[in-house]
Amino acid sequence: MTSGQELFMIRSQKGLTQAKLSDLSGVPQTTISGIENTNKTPGLKTAIKLAKALEIQVEDLLPKEVAK
Repeated sequence: MTSGQELFMIRSQKGLTQAKLSDLSGVPQTTISGIENTNKTPGLKTAIKLAKALEIQVEDLLPKEVAK
């Protein structure tokens, strides 16, 4: 599973829209959309902000083959 797929799945499970996650994390909604739709791996600072807002570990946002 890619970072974008992981982010989408976790965000959806938590019942958050991209806009709400943006508000909680300080990461622009366009960046969140780009990660989810183009399956780009977020930079470390962005991943930390998203993980904190989602109340998860940063590793949860990384593709499984990278997190190992």
